[in-house]
Amino acid sequence: MQYKFSPNQNYQDFAAGRVIYGRSGMPNFPVRLAQEIFCRCQEYLPEKSHLTLYDPCCGSGYLLTVLGYLNHNQIDMFVGSDIDQNAAELARQNLALLTWEGLMNRVSELQALYQEFGKVSHLEALQSAENLMAKIQNRAFVPRVEVFTADILAEQALADRNFKADIIIADVPYGSLVAWQGESGDAVNRLLKNLVPVLKPTTIVAVCTDKKQKVRTDLYRRLEQQTIGKRRFTLLRYNL
Repeated sequence: MQYKFSPNQNYQDFAAGRVIYGRSGMPNFPVRLAQEIFCRCQEYLPEKSHLTLYDPCCGSGYLLTVLGYLNHNQIDMFVGSDIDQNAAELARQNLALLTWEGLMNRVSELQALYQEFGKVSHLEALQSAENLMAKIQNRAFVPRVEVFTADILAEQALADRNFKADIIIADVPYGSLVAWQGESGDAVNRLLKNLVPVLKPTTIVAVCTDKKQKVRTDLYRRLEQQTIGKRRFTLLRYNL
């Protein structure tokens, strides 16, 4: 795959555990690829700003948080859900970093760590925090955040939710790092079916899988599919 939108540059400010909180066992999506997928989704939308972005398998909220910094003037609302309550809590913590107050609280934590231990890594994290502050300091609004616990593979998982997403990016769990609880049968396509309550006519859904997982559904029209490394991502739009 050739990158169309996301430049090959240093994304170390977004490294998990630096400013953005990380946790062992929770994989982090590659930053450049996340931005490329978001921009490809955005290209299909009639409106490019005031967007609601949803991640139904959000884990630590890393992908949402990274995209929040890289697209800080275009995304109004971030929604994340995960079957794991601890993951959802960490996602709330990370998405709070998209606010000035939340980021300043993180700076205070890092300053305290540097004063206590004097590690170079803490000093580097403070520099990254300063770089992230520069991205959001002139933002005209405070983004809305909604994080909840849900098994996206369960029928009616989103039936009572009152948001509509413009872009949905689902990094489907795979490999040895994550056990997708409740998985049975055709999990990817059950996920797609269960997303329907939060779709608009224009919503773009990006599903990221490994090469073995197949997207087979009559509910959506495939817009494009790309493979990069071990990942395959498919962009879809709901068939009304």
